[in-house]
Amino acid sequence: VGVGMAMEGIEQNPVVYDLMSEMAFQGNKVDVKAWIDLYPARRYGRSVPSIQDAWNILYHTIYNCTDGANDKNRDRIVSFPDVDPSVISITREKDYQYDEQMSRRSVLNEVTDSFDEPHMWYSTSEVIRSLELFITSGDELSQSNTYRYDLVDLTRQALAKYSNQLFLEIIEGYQSNDIDVVTCLSQKFLDLVEDMDTLLACHDGFLLGPWLESAKQLAQDEEQEIQYEWNARTQITMWFDNTNEEASLLRDYGNKYWSGLLQDYYRPRAAIYFKFLIKSLEEGTGFPLGDWRKEWIKLTNDWQSSRNVFPIRSVGNALNTSRWLYKKYLQSSEIQFALELDEAANKNDV
Repeated sequence: VGVGMAMEGIEQNPVVYDLMSEMAFQGNKVDVKAWIDLYPARRYGRSVPSIQDAWNILYHTIYNCTDGANDKNRDRIVSFPDVDPSVISITREKDYQYDEQMSRRSVLNEVTDSFDEPHMWYSTSEVIRSLELFITSGDELSQSNTYRYDLVDLTRQALAKYSNQLFLEIIEGYQSNDIDVVTCLSQKFLDLVEDMDTLLACHDGFLLGPWLESAKQLAQDEEQEIQYEWNARTQITMWFDNTNEEASLLRDYGNKYWSGLLQDYYRPRAAIYFKFLIKSLEEGTGFPLGDWRKEWIKLTNDWQSSRNVFPIRSVGNALNTSRWLYKKYLQSSEIQFALELDEAANKNDV
């Protein structure tokens, strides 16, 4: 007799599975707020007021999705759109007011099924505030492996939403024929992906290497090892029913924020797309969707068949890296305001 769960994907959001595992032993309805209040001390071995406040924010933001939407991980880094930017309609929405500021922003209304807007159901500025509290707690909790995992994961989440905003600004620059904006912001996007790979390398829980090595260890000979590694690489990128010019519909199905995967696959993929954006503006021609697809699919096929080895142990200081990336990308009030406008636009579209 026991308790079992049969989810398709795991090794993420431990708090969900921690609570789920307790449900069979609860005689009464769980007071989730009270449960969350006790969670940091259980998870990190001790609790401090700032980390308690951080988890209270996460409880009513990220872990409070009540809109009924079928959520999927569609952040631009791990689920890059296969779409001609010329068919994306950019419309100007009414002014949004936030903290007594007024601004206009672009909302993307895609006319095909090839572009899924990332699902947003929470305040990005509140989550960034939670990250600030996590970082503040680091001097007291950084010896906890579970604290470092959560710190990396929360930093990753905040930066992923920032990357979505960057992508919108790149598309808007393209639509405005502003090659300088597209060139500058494209490089900023690629730098962000590289920096996130550095962040993820700081914890064993966010590495590509263990996934590939665990597949290879199942093999009984070299031929099986090659096949099993190919299977593992294919599962997290593009399933193998594509042609040289048409991508599989099962692409980015098992996408992962793993160090190694960002730097070795997601970043080169985005670079190909941005290369063709810039080329289109330089030559005054339409976006070469067919050429983009050919290079993207070739990149994918080559990556799936490659045998390069990735680390299975983390490197770097999670707290210092998180502090550095927070200051570099998220500390500015202007950035937080832009993220809030993006969130407001997404809610307005629903």
